[in-house]
Amino acid sequence: MVIELGKDPWILIGLTLAELFLLLIPAIIASRVENTSIKDELEFMGIKKTEDSISKIFLKITIGIILGFVFFFISGYIAIIFRNWIVEKIFGKRFVKEGQQGSISTEPMKYSPIQIIIIIILQFMIVALCEEAFFRGFIIKKMEKRVNTVSGILFSSMCFAIYHTPPFLVPITTIITYFGYFFTFGILLSIIFKFFKNSLILCIIAHGLFNVLIIIF
Repeated sequence: MVIELGKDPWILIGLTLAELFLLLIPAIIASRVENTSIKDELEFMGIKKTEDSISKIFLKITIGIILGFVFFFISGYIAIIFRNWIVEKIFGKRFVKEGQQGSISTEPMKYSPIQIIIIIILQFMIVALCEEAFFRGFIIKKMEKRVNTVSGILFSSMCFAIYHTPPFLVPITTIITYFGYFFTFGILLSIIFKFFKNSLILCIIAHGLFNVLIIIF
């Protein structure tokens, strides 16, 4: 059975606010373990005032917007590659169908203009910011200090995929069907994060715009 969050936009909005825990819980735990302040941990994750010039910020936002549209346009192809070409070939069409039936969906959505505005704002200011700060700013950078960048990217992307196919909500068929899809986007966002020297701005813009496009269209 598909979990349809889109039946009531206010439920989606409420669940979106819960993503703040991705910022707060890791920061609190890390501050206790490493004897630092919560503020220090949040800054480590990238939640701090940027030192970039206005022109550089504008450039990053522009690139982020472009990447967001690119992600949206390639998302269908990535889904086909993993769902139809890999999972279906290995496990069969019935397995994939069961996986799709157990997925989490934001469609169909019937929303008012005010709900659209709230959803768009929250996708950037809460969802994208919190997820990027945790999966990229926290996990990758923490693992870089203890292991290496590649391990950080792989582990972060794996966590990102599991987070979007939560085992306590969806069946194993759904996890396997969609894991590669989310893992790929985790890798792409991680590469962007490292390529632009641990900058969260591009990742947040690209991630947020991609989410908005997926939800609306």
